[in-house]
Amino acid sequence: MTSNLFISYSRADMQGTDWLARLRMYLAPFKRGGRIDPWDDSRIAPGKPWKEEISRALDSAAMAILLVGPGFLASEFVMEHELPALLNSAKVRGVALFPLIVGYCAYEWSDLHPYQAYNSPDKPLESLSLPEQNKILSDLAIAVNKLYLSEIERSSEVPASALDFYKSIKDIQKNLKDTRTAFEAQIQRRDNLYASIEQRLGFKSDLEFEKFFFRYYSRLNEEERFEFDQIRAMTEGPLQLGNRNILKIIEANPAILEIIPQMTALRQHLVFWLNKYDKVFSINRAMCLLYAGVEDGVPFPSSMDGTVDSWLLKNKPSKS
Repeated sequence: MTSNLFISYSRADMQGTDWLARLRMYLAPFKRGGRIDPWDDSRIAPGKPWKEEISRALDSAAMAILLVGPGFLASEFVMEHELPALLNSAKVRGVALFPLIVGYCAYEWSDLHPYQAYNSPDKPLESLSLPEQNKILSDLAIAVNKLYLSEIERSSEVPASALDFYKSIKDIQKNLKDTRTAFEAQIQRRDNLYASIEQRLGFKSDLEFEKFFFRYYSRLNEEERFEFDQIRAMTEGPLQLGNRNILKIIEANPAILEIIPQMTALRQHLVFWLNKYDKVFSINRAMCLLYAGVEDGVPFPSSMDGTVDSWLLKNKPSKS
């Protein structure tokens, strides 16, 4: 199990000393061990939509280190986007925050004031000697790793009984089958509507399905609009409900990620899919389909159904 660690910072605070680079150095041993996955915006590939990439990383973060200095508190993007998202995640999902004061700043007058800083705002890293800085950075990396290990220990605790755990996996299997059935039915309607629109408008399109229906939504005739609504109903109904149910089961039974490692990829896929559903699809009537896959870096694990079926078969409780 890997814990996603979001690092929030401002480049303005990195001018004198690159605190981000130094922090990465102390986190490296735990990253190399496959325990912690530190993420900052330097991981955004050229050509990728940077705001969306940051939002995805924020949504999947389990912990966050905030490199707080005057630049951090002055950054419009940090204060209006990253920090509110992190504070909300701390309240709603229990995301652990580690504010690290790198420079003299008005920390006590910021929205972070209710949260205990890792080091004293009166003695930021810039005021300390090199050995003192190194000790704080090292201690922070160790504290993050200890938190990860404590989460692993808690998540490894089995449910009330082996039967309860088996039932949780069984519920995931049911929801996977429900969403698979709905998805396959939706594919048939999708392909038929796509071809119908092309034929009526007299052209061949190379647009992917989401973009195609979004672009031609306003040009649908009455019959096509009816079919469009049928496809959207499948996304709003069984697909959304099934995906949300699966994620709830996984979050309630985190040991599943250890016992069935492929569930980690499924969880990531569902987090991105549901985030897109809540923030984009639900408010946009011109969408009937919702995909989160290869382009987002979180495809649905293709053999997930078979993996779950196999686990249930091997671990079926005895009748005694």
